[in-house]
Amino acid sequence: MKWFLVLAVAAPLCAQTCTYSFSPDPAQVINVAAAGTVLAPIGVTAPDGCQWHYYSDSSSWISFTPAAFTTFSGNGTFSFSASANVQLSQRQAKIFVVTNNGSVTFNINQAAPVCDLTLAPVSASAAVGGGSGTFQVQTACVWSASSSGASWITLTAPTSGTGNGPVSYTVAANVCSDGRSGAIAVQSGSNTGPLAQFKISQDGSPDNLTLAPSTLSVPDTGADNGRFNIVTGNGCGWTAYSDVSWLQIAGASAGTGNGGVAYRVLANTGPLRTGNIHILGSQGGTHLFAVTQQAKPAPPVVLLAIVNGGSGAVGPVSPGEIVSLWGTNMGPAIGLRYQVSADGLSLTQTLGGVQVLFDGKPAPLLWVSAQQINTIVPYSVAGNASTKVVVQYQSGVSNVLEAPLQDATPGIFTLDGSGHGAGAIRNEDSTLNAPGNGAARGSAVMIYCTGGGVTSPASVEGGMTPGVEPFPVIQQPVSVSIGGIDAQVLYRGSAPLAIGGLNQINAVVPSGVMPGPAVPIVVHMGNWQSQSGVTLVVK
Repeated sequence: MKWFLVLAVAAPLCAQTCTYSFSPDPAQVINVAAAGTVLAPIGVTAPDGCQWHYYSDSSSWISFTPAAFTTFSGNGTFSFSASANVQLSQRQAKIFVVTNNGSVTFNINQAAPVCDLTLAPVSASAAVGGGSGTFQVQTACVWSASSSGASWITLTAPTSGTGNGPVSYTVAANVCSDGRSGAIAVQSGSNTGPLAQFKISQDGSPDNLTLAPSTLSVPDTGADNGRFNIVTGNGCGWTAYSDVSWLQIAGASAGTGNGGVAYRVLANTGPLRTGNIHILGSQGGTHLFAVTQQAKPAPPVVLLAIVNGGSGAVGPVSPGEIVSLWGTNMGPAIGLRYQVSADGLSLTQTLGGVQVLFDGKPAPLLWVSAQQINTIVPYSVAGNASTKVVVQYQSGVSNVLEAPLQDATPGIFTLDGSGHGAGAIRNEDSTLNAPGNGAARGSAVMIYCTGGGVTSPASVEGGMTPGVEPFPVIQQPVSVSIGGIDAQVLYRGSAPLAIGGLNQINAVVPSGVMPGPAVPIVVHMGNWQSQSGVTLVVK
């Protein structure tokens, strides 16, 4: 009986009811900042003898004081710490408090950090021979670094970290002629976190690419099956192109490392010419294979005749005479008219690659073409018995044509340039003498001719005659015959405001001349007279 009584009294002790309360309330989520928290308390209230312990499912970033799985009996408090969140997103953890009545869960939510990322510095340059360097990563998060596809950039450990830290790298020597650029990519947080690039540029060297040979001289007939070699580093890309149509690439126009370019040169039908095959590195640096091709030999320059510019007559010439030279290959196929010298005072002595030499002295040029050249005999030949005339065109030199010299060789210019028919004559009112506009008897006419010889004062070779007196006067005696009757000469000299060598004779139409549309006119200078067949209109 006593034994059962003891059991009856003891039974309530074995059936003790444990009640637990918690602070904070497990129903509330505990929010933790991204920077973490230290010793956040959780309190448990329970009767004496009621046991409990705790642990977390995220032991990597949740720690406890006292340590996890410490057993408490009755009331007690433990604290947890959360390390800083260095990932890009927020994260969750659970803290379990295990009691005699089961398990209670505390939900922990930690905010995502602000994963700003900066690099210091943000770029660097490397020498051709390579080198090494370091830059700093500045972030609050985890990060990793990798070379962005540039095999010549190597990272040295560590290549990742948490928070601020250095990244070291080495750059291999550049064996190409071109510079190159690459980058080291740094990403913080995770694969979707902020990304920054540390940019590296490296110079190349022109010495890393050579051409053998680099120049070529080719005859006018051209060349085929030619080739030059390219010497450069392994992996260094290059391309080739020609800047002229006659220098052609005959094979591959691109390659990597050592190689060669085949070419052909077409025949040249013109003057000396130059062209290049450009070898471009992968980044655009240029080397030139320079080709010079000789000109096609020019046809011989041939001087056939020298004629008076007014009359067209072949024969002796005079100082200051405007003459026409006839021949072949004496100048450009398309004729060129005169050009004025830089000082604006005279005609040039070179035109379109043409020069005319009288006894070695260049003459002023009025017109040049392949078959005809109009020029002025230099006054310096005065007093000689003859003059030797040579035409130079580009690299060609004509035969020597020796022309007799005399003091005057008058030739009247005609309207159609034939040396016959209506003369280049103006009436007294300066209008052109022509049918329906003849000169009245007793009026003056102006006759334009050449071959008057030296003047006083001396005319400037190829220069303009001034428009004010004193005008250059022909030194030879001058007379004019109109309709077979001697005419009064009012003026004999250079035409004012015209090129030296153009003579003007002013004469009065005799009153006894029979009017008509084709009255003959002849100019006499010293012992010589102008061509026959030149006429004027007399009304």
